[in-house]
Amino acid sequence: MQVKETTTYTLFELDELRQELVIDSLNFFINKVKKLNPSLSAIYPADPIALPFSMYLSDKLSIPIKTEKFLNRSDRILMVFSYMPFKYLTDTYLDEKIRIFRKSFPYSPSLLIASSEKAENVDFQLIKVKKLQRINSYRFLTEGFKNFYFPLEGEFIHFTQTLWDLSKKEIKTFEKAKRIRDSAQKYLREEVIKLEPVENYIEIAIWEKFQKNLLVIPQKREKEEESFSLKIEKLIQVSDSILNSAVTSLLEYLAQSFEYIFPTHLAYSNLEIIERRGITIIPKVTQVMDGVDVKLEIILKSENIETDFKKLIAALKDTLKIFFEEIFKKEAFRPSMDSIVEKETSKAIVYLNWFLDREMIETLYKKINRKWLLTRLYYRKQLKSKLREFFKLLKEFRFSPENLETLFSSLESLWKKNYLIVKLYSKEIKNLFEKKNLWPLIGVYGLKLENANSSQLKELLHFLLSLKNYENLHQFLAKENRYFVPVKTKRIYRPNWERVIREKQDIYLKAEPLNPQSPVTYTLHSEDGKFLGVIPEIIAHYITAKETTGKTIKCRELYFDPDIFSDTSYWVEIECL
Repeated sequence: MQVKETTTYTLFELDELRQELVIDSLNFFINKVKKLNPSLSAIYPADPIALPFSMYLSDKLSIPIKTEKFLNRSDRILMVFSYMPFKYLTDTYLDEKIRIFRKSFPYSPSLLIASSEKAENVDFQLIKVKKLQRINSYRFLTEGFKNFYFPLEGEFIHFTQTLWDLSKKEIKTFEKAKRIRDSAQKYLREEVIKLEPVENYIEIAIWEKFQKNLLVIPQKREKEEESFSLKIEKLIQVSDSILNSAVTSLLEYLAQSFEYIFPTHLAYSNLEIIERRGITIIPKVTQVMDGVDVKLEIILKSENIETDFKKLIAALKDTLKIFFEEIFKKEAFRPSMDSIVEKETSKAIVYLNWFLDREMIETLYKKINRKWLLTRLYYRKQLKSKLREFFKLLKEFRFSPENLETLFSSLESLWKKNYLIVKLYSKEIKNLFEKKNLWPLIGVYGLKLENANSSQLKELLHFLLSLKNYENLHQFLAKENRYFVPVKTKRIYRPNWERVIREKQDIYLKAEPLNPQSPVTYTLHSEDGKFLGVIPEIIAHYITAKETTGKTIKCRELYFDPDIFSDTSYWVEIECL
């Protein structure tokens, strides 16, 4: 039977996503399916967050939940997706999942529970909502994303018992919300939200997709490679050396006066203009006649914005008072000031315009403490030296836990100081990773940050993944065929490791299927069969899928520490050929 192409059918549009409305929508869909009574063989949860909804559909339709191991090619299966876009659940994920699943099971209509966008890659979109907000418990979502893997040919889904148990509780919470709403309906003063289908003829849509196999075929999206281009522009555009030195000393003195109260950054180019906590001074200096026109934006970012803004104004007035009482003792042009405070964004901006004539410039120039100024300017150049140090580390990289830590600590430091500088050199970074064949390092770094809370470091990881056009770590691990992996082992196996190191034995991986916690566990052994340890479960999942499709798994020594036993003492390189 041939599968033909059609478009997405959207059932409901809502302003707000609520638990009880999801149940209402599911019940509507279930009733329509029951009336037509299509020959459905199974419900398939196509992502971990969809498991509770799959359970509900399974219960109401009396159709079992099945995974790949228990399905036949001729079965008609309803694929259930949860939300989109939501963390790892993106258009790319849905496209890949449907495309790969239908290679083995072509008669598989798809259902997406909710999205803030008009979906184009599924057969049924249950709800289109203005803004997608969280309606599931944090505990369930955390466990759900622990069970997440990017689609890959040869894989089969496997959910932990914990996720099954939490999913049962989760759907009961949704049903409870509906019962409470229904019971209290007659006491509610506000109008009860009534679901009205967006499109007519849903029965025809169900019949076409379930019986005639007129399914939506996801189109392959050509994702454009992320590029970053920015023309460097100096903010002090003064060619005269005397004018330049005088203005620089004035700006540095102003910055120093704030440093005692707030973290302060004085920008000299547009690359340094980034949002950061504390004060950012953005000058725009141009030469006018025989003097300079100085325009400053002094941006304050603080959680306690009202109090800190008063401190900023007081410090600025004190500094200007020093200039006029101790430096410009004669009559001189005074600056004009204006300011705004944005409580909603915890931000305040002071605008300062100041014209300095030739006499003021010469007065400033005579009073410059050159040693002090050079010290401050030298400190600013540390960023460039750190950038050179990072490139040197990358060019000369040889794998060891210490070198790995040093490399990424250097990159993290650069990113925190000024991520625009790192992005500006993205092509050079990518070329070095390519030339040195070091892409697996990004996988190692991603696994390290898996449970990290730092948004800055996650942004850095996203930048590194984007160098190869990947959206997230799971897509990287699924698409790449080479991994650097730490071996999980115990101290009782140290003699086995010492023998391997001493006798320079080969090592090999062995698949141990049907482990209670994971479908396949890969164990590492020496050439004489001695057990050494296991590799991380997330890597095991992806190499299992690749081995299933016919790839050969090769394993070799990457780094074995002969002296110290720790979690990072033994590393192997795994290649899927």
